[in-house]
Amino acid sequence: MLGNLLPDLHRGRLDVDALAPAVRAGVLRHRRVDAFTDTHPVFERSRARLRDEMGHFAGVVVDVIYDHCLSVHWSRYHPEPLATFIEQSYVALRAETGGLTPRTHVVLSMLCDEDWMTPYGTAEGLEHTLRRLSARVFERCGRRVQLELAAQQMAQRPGDFYDDFSEFFPELMAYIGVDHREAASHDVE
Repeated sequence: MLGNLLPDLHRGRLDVDALAPAVRAGVLRHRRVDAFTDTHPVFERSRARLRDEMGHFAGVVVDVIYDHCLSVHWSRYHPEPLATFIEQSYVALRAETGGLTPRTHVVLSMLCDEDWMTPYGTAEGLEHTLRRLSARVFERCGRRVQLELAAQQMAQRPGDFYDDFSEFFPELMAYIGVDHREAASHDVE
């Protein structure tokens, strides 16, 4: 699990060979997911909807929107309640902090302590996450962006992004070897 998150939390070059085997496997899976996602036509369709307003950051914003879509429709893809999954994830992540840089350890602690995952399931949480991402872009690049404006576009035409995600995500799960048919049978909607 830590390896799946680490590329998004770690700043700078990540020395994969220095990581524990399970963490390394997660990092490599993350990279495979990124490569699949970035070249997928459905993801590109979502990205194109935001390109005029978000420019270079449209793909990052779609990643966040897809996280929102997953949170909203979690029961379609996983039999365990989302709140339970998130809490168990935080417990596991707190236990796997060995070998992290001090800065990455601080960010991971903040992720767990401030409960960054739960808000993805609400429109307000989506907007807050995108606002925080805008601040991070400014901190890293000195560039002012308003990525949170994408939350308004999501609110105006949610079906476009939900439909894209519903088409894309099962293909991604199949690509990484996750069978979601059993989880889908638990859908409560």
